Amino acid sequence: MTEPLPGSLPGSSSIGPHSPVTLEGGIGPAPPNWDPYGTAGAGPSPVLQQDPYLPFDNYTDMRQKLIKEIRFEYLWMPGKGAKEFGIDDLELSTTVSFPFLYNPDSPLLITPGFAVNYWRGPAGVPLPPRVYDAYLDAAWNPQIVPDRLSAELNFRIGVYSDFERVTNDSIRYMGQGLFVLALSPSYEIKAGVMYLDRNRVKLLPSGGLIWKSPSKTVRLDILFPNPKLAWRLSSWGNNELWGYLSGDYGGDAWTITLPGNAAQSLDYNDIRVAVGVEFNHMNGLRTGFFEVGVAFERELYKLAGDSYGLNSAVFLRGGIAF
Repeated sequence: MTEPLPGSLPGSSSIGPHSPVTLEGGIGPAPPNWDPYGTAGAGPSPVLQQDPYLPFDNYTDMRQKLIKEIRFEYLWMPGKGAKEFGIDDLELSTTVSFPFLYNPDSPLLITPGFAVNYWRGPAGVPLPPRVYDAYLDAAWNPQIVPDRLSAELNFRIGVYSDFERVTNDSIRYMGQGLFVLALSPSYEIKAGVMYLDRNRVKLLPSGGLIWKSPSKTVRLDILFPNPKLAWRLSSWGNNELWGYLSGDYGGDAWTITLPGNAAQSLDYNDIRVAVGVEFNHMNGLRTGFFEVGVAFERELYKLAGDSYGLNSAVFLRGGIAF
């Protein structure tokens, strides 16, 4: 699981003096040379005053800053025989950023997303050919003590099902709460919990130590359950290319329809280790990554407590964000 990263929005600004406002709160006349169709910032300021609670200069600026990113990810695991479980996951999401509590540096990030998960095998196990994820995610990263203490808060509600039948178990609630303490420019401590809402694992402790080299070319996240070592391979202008090693607790949970129209809640769980590359601000893209790895300790786990062990598998995973 990879939880979304914090974003930021610059504060509002005004160019030139505002037009006069009457004591009754009305709007004064426009300057003689004011062009309502002219380029913003090229002449006298507009007649309407800037809203101090919506820090955007115009509609185009607002649209560009509200839509933080559009992301697409794909995961492939081979397999369709006995003890094998093939997966093709396709996920599309859009993150929208809203000013929150009058602080443009800690916006509220809202992410609707949808995923299709194609399944192959295991032989002899009655599973649907595909299941779906439809979710709404909210994230907020408040600065409690600037440059010293902050938090990473995330909540998600979604429907995870084959959509043949949707039950109460199909609606899942997930979240994460972490406190982040900056000991120095190089060291941070994270501590908190992750709520996964799966059949086998509901709640996991989360956190650890983060170290960043003084040259900002190496970063080590000694975190549970998602450690990562990253190093910068090259940079030019605003573009950066990074290599990394990572681990993660993978999988998810869905409700599926069994023969006889009975509904069953089912987990897929695994542990993943991967090596990959990540790029930032390249050719108009916000970010992107590609990795190859191994998934082991794989299982299908039912709500009743029954589990079905699976063979380990290699996987390919990649994604881009605009």
